[in-house]
Amino acid sequence: MIGFILTGHGSFSEGLMGAVEMIAGPQEDFKVVPFKEGENLEGFEDRMRNAVEELKKTCSDVVIFSDLMGGSPFRTAMLVSQEIPGVEVITGTNMPILIEAIGLRYAEDNSAALIEQALQAAKDGLVNAKLEIRDEAEDEESDEEGI
Repeated sequence: MIGFILTGHGSFSEGLMGAVEMIAGPQEDFKVVPFKEGENLEGFEDRMRNAVEELKKTCSDVVIFSDLMGGSPFRTAMLVSQEIPGVEVITGTNMPILIEAIGLRYAEDNSAALIEQALQAAKDGLVNAKLEIRDEAEDEESDEEGI
């Protein structure tokens, strides 16, 4: 199985994990490592490294999902990924990518293939949805026309 870590600023990762568990239930080999306000980077990096090392004991690979490219959680994840083999980092995390990745990680043992499919789900999940309101008069006219 591929292990997951969710990280981000403040309560981002904890809140998103709560939503994931509401939809998909409790997750094994899935850790949350939030970067808390006022936390020093060294302590955060240690927590991130420890989470990765713990997952690597039972998981072939680890994917770290980060909130924002360039932020401290992302940079820390990138540093850790360079030190420990088999660690990948995704940034710009949203619900569609997590739900897709959760479904894929039980069937997919290749993190590159999982990431490719999950990234597509993340992109497909971004939609400018519009609600089209129809006029009742138009509905009545269309009902009378028939086939």
